[in-house]
Amino acid sequence: MIIIHGMKALPRLVETALAERLRVMPAVVVTGARQTGKSTLVAERIPGPRRYHSLDDLDVLDAARRDPEALVGGSGAVTLDEVQRKPGLLAAVKRAIDRARMPGRFLLTGSANLLLMRRISESLAGRASYLTLWPMTRREQRGEGRAGR
Repeated sequence: MIIIHGMKALPRLVETALAERLRVMPAVVVTGARQTGKSTLVAERIPGPRRYHSLDDLDVLDAARRDPEALVGGSGAVTLDEVQRKPGLLAAVKRAIDRARMPGRFLLTGSANLLLMRRISESLAGRASYLTLWPMTRREQRGEGRAGR
């Protein structure tokens, strides 16, 4: 479920923390339960030019299987949505970061806690900051994007 307001995605409380981490870390991983708005957040609420690839797209998933280096390569910022669908892709992200460490280069999302999945052998330790996106608060649903009064 994507909640929209006036055809624009609603602001989320986590946006400030996400922007701060993108300014300093080479990778930021947004995890959370299904349908909390991870895809909407990274596709519509993050400013600036970024390549966006969703592993829900079968062509992108196939590209991740065949040539993960090409999918994560290049010098620009990349968003990889639903990375739990191809856990081996994280090794390619690690290699790309190690070749050229640049803040905000990778923004990843996953529906599952990536660190607890058995198939994950790469945690991106020292390269990524992890954020959890929780279901929308009442204030977020009203379009306020803030906590408190």
